[in-house]
Amino acid sequence: MGFRGFLIQLRNQLRFSVFRVSTNKYAIVGRDNMLYQDAPVYTYLGLDSVKRKEIRRRVRRVILIQQALAKRNVKFLFVIAPNKARQIPGMLPADLPAKAGPTNYELFSAELRRQGVELLDTNPLYKTWSDTAHYPLFPWNGTHWNPYGVSLVADTLLNRVEHLLGTLVPRLRPVAPPIITDSADAANDDLSAAMNLLLPPKPHVGLYPRMGPAPARPGEQRPHVLLIGDSFNWGLMTFAPYIQHAFAPDTRLWYYGQTVYIPDRHEHKDSLARPVPELDFHKEVESRQLVIVLLTEHNLNTSEFGLGGYLYSLYYPMTEADNVRIKQIEEDLTSRMPWDEASKPDAYQKIHDQAVSDYELERKL
Repeated sequence: MGFRGFLIQLRNQLRFSVFRVSTNKYAIVGRDNMLYQDAPVYTYLGLDSVKRKEIRRRVRRVILIQQALAKRNVKFLFVIAPNKARQIPGMLPADLPAKAGPTNYELFSAELRRQGVELLDTNPLYKTWSDTAHYPLFPWNGTHWNPYGVSLVADTLLNRVEHLLGTLVPRLRPVAPPIITDSADAANDDLSAAMNLLLPPKPHVGLYPRMGPAPARPGEQRPHVLLIGDSFNWGLMTFAPYIQHAFAPDTRLWYYGQTVYIPDRHEHKDSLARPVPELDFHKEVESRQLVIVLLTEHNLNTSEFGLGGYLYSLYYPMTEADNVRIKQIEEDLTSRMPWDEASKPDAYQKIHDQAVSDYELERKL
């Protein structure tokens, strides 16, 4: 019908302006119309908690992967990106459920440290920086770190990379005064853009560093790196080429552990690569100097995007006896599952993952 697009936008605008409700199902409207992504809010509130024993099992897998890589001269680093809801809880809407605890982030980060995983947790760093920064480190209308926040994280991340590898890597530096503006690009407006409003909410003033190559230092090298993680990785490539400049051209991102991307400003898929599950993991992993897992806390319940599956199985494969016992557990789980649940397309994978978890807990992995 005529004017359909306008009428949809008008409806969306009325819901937002009058009732402070988002038609983007992934967006939550906070105080003063600050926007939050739903999943990071729920994980901050502790509504997607993973059992402690399961967290210990999964972190145990991570440390075993780290140890296996170390034997092959490949370093490992686990990076937790900041959560906007955790960093700016005072702007969350008042009608949310009470915060339950402890949260996945609190349990995972403590367990990662306890078991000795190489960890860079940016949440406490972000809190420290936010306390002294004159401009926000998150966009008002988006869920990811903004260019100012990314510039601080990139510097800290590359410091840790240099420490792990024992070599200097190329850096960027400010080459002009930063731009201070209340305009926002798509990366800083990802939540409000999807709301399809007649009058999108105006972004708040932010600081945009202008970066360029720093003078080379003696002995600098661009290491061969494998990145595994979520959309927070893009900020290290799109606002400024921190990753492209510091790391070797064969560096790749396994996005959500499924698709291979070449790091650049345009989310460029590697057209020559197979989907991640079909790769030669020995070749892809052991040709690197460093593996970095970078994700935000609401993705801590996703088995680290296959890290605990692909890479753990690579170095610690199940024996025939292991598989027989896992099959028995699968059959028991299936027999106790309602038929409508067991017939869902993803039921087998869920049953298998649960059976593996139960078996490893049984063995006290």
